[in-house]
Amino acid sequence: MRSNYILFFLIFLLSGCISYRDIVNFTEDSQKTDSAKNAIAGTLSLKLQPDDIIQIFVSSYNKEESNKFNLLINQSSAGQNMNMGSGIIDPFGYRINQKGDIEMPLLGEVSIAGLTLEEARNLIAEKIKETNYLKDFNVHLRFLSFRVTVLGEVNSPGTYTIPSQKLTILEALGLARDVSLFSKRNNILIIREQNGKRSFGHVDLNSKDIFSNPWYYLQPNDVVYVQPHRSKILAAPDPASRYVSTAVALVSLVLLFLRF
Repeated sequence: MRSNYILFFLIFLLSGCISYRDIVNFTEDSQKTDSAKNAIAGTLSLKLQPDDIIQIFVSSYNKEESNKFNLLINQSSAGQNMNMGSGIIDPFGYRINQKGDIEMPLLGEVSIAGLTLEEARNLIAEKIKETNYLKDFNVHLRFLSFRVTVLGEVNSPGTYTIPSQKLTILEALGLARDVSLFSKRNNILIIREQNGKRSFGHVDLNSKDIFSNPWYYLQPNDVVYVQPHRSKILAAPDPASRYVSTAVALVSLVLLFLRF
């Protein structure tokens, strides 16, 4: 009889422990696929949207003429935003306004919201050709406002801005110095707001299928939330957990008293 009580008590304690499998990523059949080569899924083509900031630079052999299309900001005003018609100019870049437009020198308003960087580049190049100012030139576009927020059970939560147009869930967690030992790795939540709608996605770090998950590649302004493991909740120093611990201790004492 006593052994049954002890067994029950041990099962109760172990139910809140973290297993080795819980803290290792890509554990699902990972040993069986060491030699396998999987095709990398096509990266997500980001669509430009209002409040995004992009850098546009036009280059040619005739620098004087090409500079007429470039945004030049004095060092004294580099830390300030400037209003220019319907477009908003940020330091070294253009912020897309709520109508989806930017305003470029000589070209005026250019509607680029909903386009990829490549599509926006081609559109601007066509408009420059129509001006007949330049014959041979190149248009360079770069994303300046890729920002994500990582919260929850990570070692360094916060908001991170990267000078890139591609970011994976693993890279975002790397920016936050990885998830903690008390994280729930099989249910990473991603919150995305786009076109006036909010959507939710989930990523399982324990699964080898993470690389084909449609939420593997993040989008600007995504929020990544790492849930805490149940074992941390049980160990949290709050009144409820203390009551549970006290109750378990009392039950154990009562059982021992009855046994003897």
